[in-house]
Amino acid sequence: MIGRRGKALILAYVAFLTVLFLMCSTDLIIREPEREVYQIAVIIEDVRDDNYVNFRKGIEQAAMEFHGDVQFITLYKRLDGDQQIELMSREQQDGAHALIIIPADEERVVSALAQGQVSVPVVLLGSGQAGEGAAGTIAPDHKAMGERLAREMAVRMDEGCQAVIFEETGRKSAMDRLFLEGAKDVFDQEGIRWMTVRAESTGPALSEAVLALGSRGREEGRTMILAQSTELLTEIAGIFGENHGLFGAGASGKTREYGPGQAGSLEGAPSSHGGVGGLYGRGSTLGVLNYLDQGLITGICVTDQFSLGYRSVEMAIQALEAGGGHRRLKLDSYYIEKEDLRRPEYEMLLYPVE
Repeated sequence: MIGRRGKALILAYVAFLTVLFLMCSTDLIIREPEREVYQIAVIIEDVRDDNYVNFRKGIEQAAMEFHGDVQFITLYKRLDGDQQIELMSREQQDGAHALIIIPADEERVVSALAQGQVSVPVVLLGSGQAGEGAAGTIAPDHKAMGERLAREMAVRMDEGCQAVIFEETGRKSAMDRLFLEGAKDVFDQEGIRWMTVRAESTGPALSEAVLALGSRGREEGRTMILAQSTELLTEIAGIFGENHGLFGAGASGKTREYGPGQAGSLEGAPSSHGGVGGLYGRGSTLGVLNYLDQGLITGICVTDQFSLGYRSVEMAIQALEAGGGHRRLKLDSYYIEKEDLRRPEYEMLLYPVE
């Protein structure tokens, strides 16, 4: 038989366990301070987000850790600066606490911030300008990426080899302009002949230009291709994948000379030592990495897109909580070839875990 004293001890023990449970599992006794959830709008410069898979993973990770609610917004027309400014105004009016912007028109966005058209903190990504009025700027060195790829091409080019730069038609982003400027500067410094071919990233014109280039000669390494954008790089690699034998070999003909910095056209310019000896570009989409693994892409320059997304959200929330100042962060870039795909130090860079 349990006496009164024993029953009291049991009841006290049960009460203690109940209180302990309530303290651990609820806020009925110790109420934790509520953490504000920040509404953040990310507005990119493109109409689709294919090139932003790892970037979005970084954003989602940071949003979970820092209590952010992130909305990812694309444009209806690529590089439409007017629409992006309208979306910035709309998201601010709809209650966004901060904006993360990849500028479609860098000068327009920087001007809007300088004139005080946006009152919430703004983090600019990929911007070549300091962005007066922005809470922060995170920018890979796109000019250095172009320089690095051009140097990698140069060391593999024998005498008489030329570089062919495939550029998108229409207006270019600041990132594209800096990338191409870096590459062309190196080609000129090294005395390498280069020419520009302009084409849409989709459609028959690009295919015709690539096939014409690939079939201009028979001696491997005569021509090296540099693609301006991830889309062009992917499409060109796919064309070579569907037309075996053009990557590094071709038919005979005559050589047409172009001086350093002189743009030209592939039409009527066959080479007796043509063929494509290498394809280079930037980006780390799954398509690009697969083509690199197949040997259809020779080398790429990449940045840590996961960290870019993560740090942008972190910077935006720090601006909301601490306020003031302008932070500027530079991200490193990395040159990757096929054999680097399996290296442990690049695993998280190329294939970040969800």
